[in-house]
Amino acid sequence: MRRSNHLSLEEKAIVYQTIVPDDDFVFQEFIRSRRIRNVRETTIQYYTDAINVLKRDREYIHVQKPIMHLSQRDLEDMIMYWKGFMRANTINSKIKAFKAYYNFLYQQGFIKINPCENLSLLRVREEIRETLNPDEIKKIANHFKKKETFSSYRDLVIFQLLLDTGIRISEAVGINIQDIHSDYIIVVESKNLKQRIVYISKRMREKLTSYLKIRGNLSHTKVFINRDQLPYNKNTFQQNLREARVLCGIQKQVSPHVCRRTYAKNAILSGMDAFSLATLLGHSSLEVTKRYVQIWGKDLKIQSKLKKDYSHLF
Repeated sequence: MRRSNHLSLEEKAIVYQTIVPDDDFVFQEFIRSRRIRNVRETTIQYYTDAINVLKRDREYIHVQKPIMHLSQRDLEDMIMYWKGFMRANTINSKIKAFKAYYNFLYQQGFIKINPCENLSLLRVREEIRETLNPDEIKKIANHFKKKETFSSYRDLVIFQLLLDTGIRISEAVGINIQDIHSDYIIVVESKNLKQRIVYISKRMREKLTSYLKIRGNLSHTKVFINRDQLPYNKNTFQQNLREARVLCGIQKQVSPHVCRRTYAKNAILSGMDAFSLATLLGHSSLEVTKRYVQIWGKDLKIQSKLKKDYSHLF
C-alpha cells in the first residue's frame, strides 16, 4: 500500500526536531491564545473545567485516545452519556467550550478534521424558572435585618440592590464608591468588561447612603467589604443567601441569579420592552431577554397588579 506523501504532526516533529503535540501542549497553546485575546480568568477556568470533564468521562464511552483526536461520533457518544444526568443547558455550555477549543486546533493545524464543525447544541425546552414573590423577599429581608450586625446589613443592601437593578452579583461586589450617583450606578459587566448604567430607586439610594456611612473611609474604593475591610467576595454572599433561604423555610432555590430573574419578570409584567430590559440587564443579545418575554409576557393580563418596586419590603 502506497504511503501518504503528507507528513503527519509526529513525523514533522521527527524531521524538524520539534515537540510532538499532545493534549497538554495543545491545551496550553489554546489557553495562551485566549489570554492574548484578554479573556477573563473565569472564562479560562470555564474552558479548563469543560476539557477536564471530557478527559475524565471519556472512559465511560470506552475511548482512550487523546482528547485532541476525538471524533464527532466520540463527542456525540459523550453527550448521550451526559444526558443521563445533566441538564441540557449544562451540556450546551460544554459544547460551546468544545467548539472554541476544536476550532482553534483545526485553525492552527493540530488536527485535520474539526469534530465540532457539525456538532449541534441540544434543544432546550422553555420552562418557567423560579423567581421570588413578595412574601419570600420580605422573609429574607427580615432575616438580615433582625441580626443587627454590619455583615447582615451589608447583605441586606446587596439583596435589595440585586432586586432593584437586576445586576449580577459579580457586578454588585465590583462597584466602587465613585460609581454611585444620585439615581443611577455605573457597573462594569463581568462578562465583557463594558460599562453600563443601571437606575436605582429613591429608597435604594437612601439605603446605599446609610451603608456607606457605616462602611467608613478606607484605602480602597470598593463599596462592599468584609469584616477585615477588604473587598467582599461574591461566594460569601451566595452562601449567606442560601443560609437565609433555609432559615426562612423557603423551599425553592434562592440565589443572586434568581434575584436577577425576579427583576426581569417584574419589569416585563410592568410593560417594559425587550430592548430596554436587555440594555439594563447587560445582555449581549436579545435572545435571552426575548425568552423572558415569551415566558412571562403571557401573564401580563393576570399579573399586571404586581408592584414594580420591592423597596417597600425593606
